[in-house]
Amino acid sequence: MIKAHCNRCQRETNQDILHTENFSWEEVIEEQQVVLNGTDIYEMLKCCGCDAIILRHTEYFCGNLDKQGKLLPTYYYYPPAISRPEPQWLHELNDITDNEKKISYDLLKEIYASLYNNSRRLATMGIRALIEHIMIKKVGDKGSFSKNLDSFAAQGLISLSQEDILYTVLEAGHATMHRAYSPSTEDINTCMDITESIIASVYIHPEKANILKSKIPKR
Repeated sequence: MIKAHCNRCQRETNQDILHTENFSWEEVIEEQQVVLNGTDIYEMLKCCGCDAIILRHTEYFCGNLDKQGKLLPTYYYYPPAISRPEPQWLHELNDITDNEKKISYDLLKEIYASLYNNSRRLATMGIRALIEHIMIKKVGDKGSFSKNLDSFAAQGLISLSQEDILYTVLEAGHATMHRAYSPSTEDINTCMDITESIIASVYIHPEKANILKSKIPKR
């Protein structure tokens, strides 16, 4: 039994090792008179809490040492370790009868895939594309992001305070594409918090409110 990250439990858990394969290698670079070597360990793990199964690849490379000269392991998880869970309402967007919602769902799934692979720039650009898609579908294309955003707010789809916040997210995507901006994990999580909130307020909350309204006894 070892400790490893579990995507379903969203934390490090005890894991049973179901199977292990070890491979060692060595390469001689004659021109530089250098010998490189390493070891790859593949472990099939099963979470003791939720029974989820993952593959962990532990890589030891002779050039990856700590200050004391000890080999440092590098871990890779398949599927990748997830630091941000998908919202519980995400499946509600996956509506094949509603093309607008279905495209939003597909875009959001690709954004999460980028996050899981630590591709923060791609995720930030994807967020910009997703927000643009939602605005154009709701208010039409007014010719620029700022005009689309103004119209989005003017039609009551977001508040004035949300408009300022959403503009910052859009600007982050623009800076990533055109000004070599590289968002940190904290930055991308902020963008995702805002984006998920906007999507929920546009697509999810109105439907849930209508359902709740139908259940409330009339005066």
